[in-house]
Amino acid sequence: MKKIFQNKNAQARFEAEGFVVKPFLNSNKVAELSGFAKSFPVDIKTAFYSTSYHEDLNLKKEYHQKVYELLKGEISEVFENFDVLGSAFLFKQPGNESWMPPHQDWTVVDEKNSVSLTIWIPLQDLNESNGAIKVLPKSHKKFTQLRAPSIPFPYQENFMDLEAKMETLFLKKGEAFIFNHALVHGSSMNNSKETRIALAIGLVPKNEELFMLYRQNGTTSKYAMPKDMFIRYPEVAKEPLIGEKVDEFKTEKFEMTKEEITAEITNTNPQAKRAPLFTDPEINAQFFKDGFVKLPALNEAEITELRAYYEALGIKDEMGYGFHVGMDQTNKEMVAQMVDKIGGIALPKVQPYLVDVQLFTASFVIKEPNPKGVVPPHQDWSFVEDEETHTSVTCWIPLQDVNMQNGCIGVIKGSNNFFDHIRPSPSPQAPSPLFEHMFTIFPYLQLIEMMAGEALFFNNKTIHASPPNTTDKVRLGIGLGLTQKDAEVRHYYLKPSTKDRLLKYKADQAFYKKYDNPQLGKLYEAGKVIEDYEVLAEVPYNMQTFTKEEWKEKLKEQNEFNIPLVETMADLFNYNMDGTPKEEPQQEPQPVVEEMVEEPTTNSNQNEQKGGFFSRILKKIFD
Repeated sequence: MKKIFQNKNAQARFEAEGFVVKPFLNSNKVAELSGFAKSFPVDIKTAFYSTSYHEDLNLKKEYHQKVYELLKGEISEVFENFDVLGSAFLFKQPGNESWMPPHQDWTVVDEKNSVSLTIWIPLQDLNESNGAIKVLPKSHKKFTQLRAPSIPFPYQENFMDLEAKMETLFLKKGEAFIFNHALVHGSSMNNSKETRIALAIGLVPKNEELFMLYRQNGTTSKYAMPKDMFIRYPEVAKEPLIGEKVDEFKTEKFEMTKEEITAEITNTNPQAKRAPLFTDPEINAQFFKDGFVKLPALNEAEITELRAYYEALGIKDEMGYGFHVGMDQTNKEMVAQMVDKIGGIALPKVQPYLVDVQLFTASFVIKEPNPKGVVPPHQDWSFVEDEETHTSVTCWIPLQDVNMQNGCIGVIKGSNNFFDHIRPSPSPQAPSPLFEHMFTIFPYLQLIEMMAGEALFFNNKTIHASPPNTTDKVRLGIGLGLTQKDAEVRHYYLKPSTKDRLLKYKADQAFYKKYDNPQLGKLYEAGKVIEDYEVLAEVPYNMQTFTKEEWKEKLKEQNEFNIPLVETMADLFNYNMDGTPKEEPQQEPQPVVEEMVEEPTTNSNQNEQKGGFFSRILKKIFD
């Protein structure tokens, strides 16, 4: 496939899945586009209407030019070496007739060597009611037949079998759903009271030869097409009235049986087997897209009760890191009581948001005042047998308002989709792809300010961290470890004397009342294994990783460089924004760079100078 995305990770995802979803337009441009769309003379009696249907070609060209002038900057930032085929506004009216069945767009290029695609942008948030997009990931590789208005879809008698396997995309206004024209997609009916409006822009690689097909009586004719063919839709709705006939070949009608369709779509959608975590489909979709959601949870009385219980326990920072969790206390009887108490208060308050779940751990999460007490970017352990089907999540609830000053949690949006490998204990003994890139990742943290009692649910795959607590009070919170009720709870432990073999243990809530990261680290260093739990298997540890430049590209896909955070951190650690110590004058003025410091080195003195606090905190994995 010809490369068309600037970002190689986006290109790879597009090639693998058949589509990419990414932020694209700001609210001002969405509003301006909405104004364009609403000024177009639309046939409101048609359940689904595209402005390309209109017969006035000059009017359509005028609107396309307005759209392109407004968006050419955004398009050029995402794509390279492209030609724009045209644009159209799409209107889905309320009503039962607005359902768009599974389909693929026309074949207009040689898809063995090239690609045609659409940038599809909703002008309002999509939800269950107003006709959200549905996709069948990877289907562009499964259904490879030729497509045209005159060629019936081979699966059109079995639309519902396809739709049952499709993934729904609850896009926000201004987000772009960029899809290969060979991808099977559709949309649910609009059951709201408002017209759902979207913008579609067609693209192909630069100087690509376009064609249109027309089939009649077992013969298919091929017509060379001009670049504005999509705007000129009525002229290609059946037999093309434009273009030059360049080929003709015999073809037969092709239909797929229900069994053939089932065989084709088996494992086409890797998300089809993933069990939901949240009862609300919109929240569930947002969680699996971004890796986190924030929801209300505890009331004032429950917050007061938990704070009083914490004070009564007298939990100490036994490891001396400044950041610590209750589950790491050596008094395991107290830990067991703490799990039951916290779970008893908090679980009933978050349960209504969730499908039937099990609690596998609960703990106080404490961040002592310390202007250099950073918790570095990390992912939490893998807690379940099959992360393709089940999802483990931390529900983190602060017991006071949290912000950057007292060390609120920051997340890397979308990082739950970065890696598929198992995340074992103990840390820092078990290698992690994050260890060597802490200072590349940290400036892209999206800090989540929260009110006391709010709950941040984050996927245990999601990269998270927190800045120092620079106030004079403890930042206190609780963390619940949750997964679906039917998930098999596991613990993955790095096999002593190795860095690439894991022991998989059958685990339960009692396991996490007994074992903590410091204990497991001591076991590993002593060359010992966990002896009182069943080892189910020894499995390879195939850690995935990225180069520094690849990290930057992935981070930028859904996250912005956090200038206020970097400025704060540079000031705390006495650094300039380019990573040099303030006490070291520069020879020449240097431009601002994307790291506040260089990557950590193996020199301990340099590490201490540039943030050796990171290596001390790496032993902690539960934030």
